[in-house]
Amino acid sequence: MNRITITALGVVAFVGLVASSGGVAEQQNQDRTGAPGSNSPCSACHNAAGTNASASWQIVDPLTNQEVTTYLAGQHYLVRMVVESTNANRYGAQGTVVFSDGSNAGTFSSPAGNVQLEDVNGRHIIEQNSLSNSNVFEVTWTAPAAGSGDAKFYMSGLACDGDGGTVGDAYDGAALTLPEEGTSSLADLSFSRTRPVAQFGQWTWTAPAEGQFVVADLAGRVLSNDIAAKGQRVEWEAQGVHVASFVSNDGRRASWTLGAH
Repeated sequence: MNRITITALGVVAFVGLVASSGGVAEQQNQDRTGAPGSNSPCSACHNAAGTNASASWQIVDPLTNQEVTTYLAGQHYLVRMVVESTNANRYGAQGTVVFSDGSNAGTFSSPAGNVQLEDVNGRHIIEQNSLSNSNVFEVTWTAPAAGSGDAKFYMSGLACDGDGGTVGDAYDGAALTLPEEGTSSLADLSFSRTRPVAQFGQWTWTAPAEGQFVVADLAGRVLSNDIAAKGQRVEWEAQGVHVASFVSNDGRRASWTLGAH
């Protein structure tokens, strides 16, 4: 399993994120995420000595609710920009995920209530839709196709006093590199031979290892969730197109779209 690389971008600041409380991508068409080719941050504002900020990424497998250290091509993950502070009462953030050449990596969807999806010169952006009482900004990220390589996440975060100015605000940025999971670990479990089978109005599947087996519809609603022992047979009723996913206890995984013709 590859290791996450997290790089602090330092306590610097950029102009406009708080002044543009709806987000600088929406209001100024600016990318200030810190990604390659983004607009330069500015240290003149949002660097109050009395306010602190710490920015970080969380990439979470929705099936296990655990943070991941690699991504599996085409899978859905919960992506969270988190801004922590001991003395702020409002928060803002802007982020993106790209490949090493600066092009978009995967796709964003399903933003939380305090997040909006934006585009700046073809680059996909997630950011606050107003200064937020919550310090967590969450969206769904669909990982890119197999063979794409490392996905690089960049974000800028603000911890604010909420007075509409920049004097009492603090900035921090973060970058995270999420490697693509190799396919060799899937072959170790012979997942290609464990595809669920439909028979007599229901699906059946036998676990190749101990782990968690989840069935969900295409909207992401969980239909069943089982902890399976190695060799255990799992059954569920056939009900239209749905996705079955398995995560072994040692982190190997596979998924199948079922019921499609």
